[in-house]
Amino acid sequence: MSRPYLRPLLVWVLGAAALAAAVLLCFLLAPFLGGPGAFWAVAPGYIRGTASAFGIRRSLEGWDTLPEPIRSGARSAVFIGNHASLFDPPLLISTLPSRPVFIAKKELARVPFLGWVIALARFIFIDRSRSEAARRSLRDAARRLHEGQSLAAFPEGTRSPDGSLLPFKKGVFALAFKAGVPVVPLAIHGGLEVLPRGTWRVRGGPYRIRVGAPLEAAAFPDAEALREAAEAALRGLLDPDNPGSDMVVCDTNGSMPRNLTT
Repeated sequence: MSRPYLRPLLVWVLGAAALAAAVLLCFLLAPFLGGPGAFWAVAPGYIRGTASAFGIRRSLEGWDTLPEPIRSGARSAVFIGNHASLFDPPLLISTLPSRPVFIAKKELARVPFLGWVIALARFIFIDRSRSEAARRSLRDAARRLHEGQSLAAFPEGTRSPDGSLLPFKKGVFALAFKAGVPVVPLAIHGGLEVLPRGTWRVRGGPYRIRVGAPLEAAAFPDAEALREAAEAALRGLLDPDNPGSDMVVCDTNGSMPRNLTT
């Protein structure tokens, strides 16, 4: 199937102008709400509107099955997802009801507007090309977990070119194991179809996030066993022959309406 040209071109152009305005609004609100507060007040709505303009239909399945302390943010957790699309981080930001701190690659810090607002949100940049800088970032992430904040990361470390799950890197699992917090797998269905690596021509369609059961760090002998279990769990959630049950569909104004049965 061919990819559209005109619609994504128009949305990218108008979206860039809207991004500049959204970032400005974040900085104007930051003195009153704090950097992260300003980010979460503005960014999800901007992302939902842009996704809708592209024709992306977001849905979230299984969130209500998580323990309430994880859903409410009263207990920290590490959310991990597969990564096939440039849109995965922003669509998670706009769809997850909680507000985890994302771990982002250092290169994003240099992107005008986008890097500025990520820094304002106090997300964690990690530079894998410099071991000492990467260790500092991981220490920061560990501190956030101990302070009660949840993290979100893509443990493949890069986007999959064909949607197949790449081997997981161990960093976030070492963090979760040491902190004694659960790992929550998020299977993203539709990212590759919406915007695969190597193109800017977004094709609208469903973007489904399926939430798996939390993996308690204390149930595993070490971080490597936790990593292996998380990878296996995510592979299972990505299996099209393993359907989900309850789906909560997020609309574009950010409310969480009715439960739907798949």
